[in-house]
Order: sequence, then structure tokens, then C-alpha cells
Amino acid sequence: MESSSGRSASRGTFRIVARLLIALAVGVAATAAGVWIPLLRLERGQGGRITTVYRGTSGWFNARDEALGLRWSNLQRMEASLSSPLDEGDLPAWAEPPPPPYPESPMLRIGTLAAGWPLPAWRMRWVVSRLDQNFPMPAEVDDQDSSIVNAAEDAMRGNRAGGPTERGILWPGALGNTALFATLMLGFLALRDRMRRGKSE
Repeated sequence: MESSSGRSASRGTFRIVARLLIALAVGVAATAAGVWIPLLRLERGQGGRITTVYRGTSGWFNARDEALGLRWSNLQRMEASLSSPLDEGDLPAWAEPPPPPYPESPMLRIGTLAAGWPLPAWRMRWVVSRLDQNFPMPAEVDDQDSSIVNAAEDAMRGNRAGGPTERGILWPGALGNTALFATLMLGFLALRDRMRRGKSE
């Protein structure tokens, strides 16, 4: 017959596992909300900042912008290739261009929208190479605050460019956000129990 101490230990283990599962579920739900809410809000950015970056023998104009929970990067490949490889200019990992070869086009653009708060957890990418495709716009003139809104709108509704050509999870951000929100939930549960014990004493 199971002793009272054994039953107490089993109940304690069950409570710990239950709390961990609850915290994990809250972490996953909050991470998903941190992706979708910014996409639905359609908040304008701060205005694009245009720089140049170099990867291998390709140079790129790069326009970057941010809004709450959203980060935008627009790359436009320069027509002339470099005579020797060069790696210069900062890009977040989620915005790095794919490796060559690239389409023979003077207007290759790669627009990437990363969504998630506080860390980017979901990536959407548009790759266009024709002059008659107007989104994303050429990066060298993408200095307004509207591209990030247009990207979020197209990601949700597909009414500008038919939606992103690529979508994927940014695992470092997704796992980091989940861990953060789960930890906050565990802290809340521990605080609630402490307050309950204080009232009962």
C-alpha cells in the first residue's frame, strides 16, 4: 500500500509537470500572438534607411525599416559584379541573400519581413526579378515608411504581389520567445502560490 509520503511526492511531481506544460503552452501561444498581432496591426515603419552590402562578388542596395514586432529588409542586386569577393556590411541572419547563382536580371530584389516580439520568429520573403513587378520596390528608393505595411498586408492578404514566395520559422527567435514567456508564466504561478500561502497562515 502506498505510503502518505509517496502519495505526497507523486502529487508534487504531478503539479510540477502540470505547471511546466501550462507554461510551455502559454509560451507557444504568446509567441504566436507576437507574430500575428503585429501583422494585423499594419503599423507604419520609421522610414527606410538605405545602405550597401557586399556578399561574394555581388553588391546589394539594402533598405531597412522597423515597426513594433516587424522588421523589413529590401535587397536590390547591383548590376555590376565585383572583380574579387568581398564580405562587407551588416545584415541580420534572417535577411541574408541566398547564395548564387542569381537570375540574369538588372532588377533582382529580395524583400524579407521578419515578424515576432520581442525577437523575430517568422520570416516571409519575396523574390522578384522582373521590371513589371512593383513589390518590393527598388531598394535604392525604398526610404519611405510604407513598405513594411505593404509587406504585412501582402503576407496576410496577398493583394500586392500574391503573397510571399517563401515562409519559415526563425527558430532562435521562436524558441527564445517561447522560453521567455514560459518563464514569466512560471514566475506568475509561483508568486500566486506564495500569496495564497501567505493568506492561509
